[in-house]
Amino acid sequence: MMVETQNFVSLQGIDYIMVATGGVENLFKTIFSVETMCTSSLQKTITLIADGRNNSLAASLEILSYLSENGHEGRIIHGTNYEIINDIVETFHETSLPDNNNGSCLFSGTRIGIFGNPSDWLIASGVDYDYIKERYGIETVFIDLKRLVDEVGTSEKTDMLAADKTYSAIKKICQEERLDAMTIRCFDIVKACNTTSCSALAKLNDEGIVAGCEGDMQTLMTMLLAKKLCNEPAFMANPSILTDETSMFAHCTVPLSMCYKTTMRTHFESGIGVAVKGDMPLTDYTIMKWGGRKLDKFFVTEAKAIKNEYSNHFCRTQITFDINLKPYLLNHPIGNHHVIIKGRHAEEIKRFLTSCLASRRP
Repeated sequence: MMVETQNFVSLQGIDYIMVATGGVENLFKTIFSVETMCTSSLQKTITLIADGRNNSLAASLEILSYLSENGHEGRIIHGTNYEIINDIVETFHETSLPDNNNGSCLFSGTRIGIFGNPSDWLIASGVDYDYIKERYGIETVFIDLKRLVDEVGTSEKTDMLAADKTYSAIKKICQEERLDAMTIRCFDIVKACNTTSCSALAKLNDEGIVAGCEGDMQTLMTMLLAKKLCNEPAFMANPSILTDETSMFAHCTVPLSMCYKTTMRTHFESGIGVAVKGDMPLTDYTIMKWGGRKLDKFFVTEAKAIKNEYSNHFCRTQITFDINLKPYLLNHPIGNHHVIIKGRHAEEIKRFLTSCLASRRP
């Protein structure tokens, strides 16, 4: 808000100034001088808006040079009305991210349920639970798989009925424990209950409970980031076929809302139960991973889906992108599972995670 101060307009609290015409440079200098006299320092960046008409850009350049010479931060937004509005909206969105809180505001109060230990083959996908609690305010709740097995039961039932019962049981525990996210040692459920949790996790992701499998906490954190930051459900998938031009991912738990068509098939590895085979729209996606025991590394890129495939040699949902990920995945990957979300969100994610890493403590 602009307020009158001794016949001048105060700049206190003002971040944006529209320079509509030339010849206002001395007026700005006078106002700015009054403002700086009234405050010990002006700790902000002043953004000058100039569409170029009536010598507004020329005036803005002179004002920006004046600010720089006097040790103050400034910048100019210039272009069409659309470009100016887009720049302002983008800036507001960027500054609304919880950078000053090391990302803690985004996750503070989040409760993650860990159903059983991580799968035995995940030797590089764990996190430091104490660290994520201290740094991001995330509570982890460890849940004995026997509790879920007792809820599901082992009586004879059809595959779909068993899958539905597994979904209801997991959801019930999530509600009882007030969980925002969960990951499960899913293959133990296959052995104990002769069913899978694949369709249950797909449904839970659509309902807002971020749900991952195999106890992979790094991937679950990536999925949680996608939900919190981008408001997108996430597909947790394995890189499966890489060429110099394409990358194919596959898994059995794609959220149903990410697909235009879904078919229920048996689980890939065990051949029993129910798994989701989804056909995903051939459009733009973001592929990412946030990893390391202290979440100190990340990978994010964008690609276009070019083909839905189906082969019995892979997990049931199979999608191919027009991107060569060999240099990254074959040389310095962040674990196995990666996360796929609809839309182009790479810059937004990079800004947030770069800020988190820049301000992290050892």
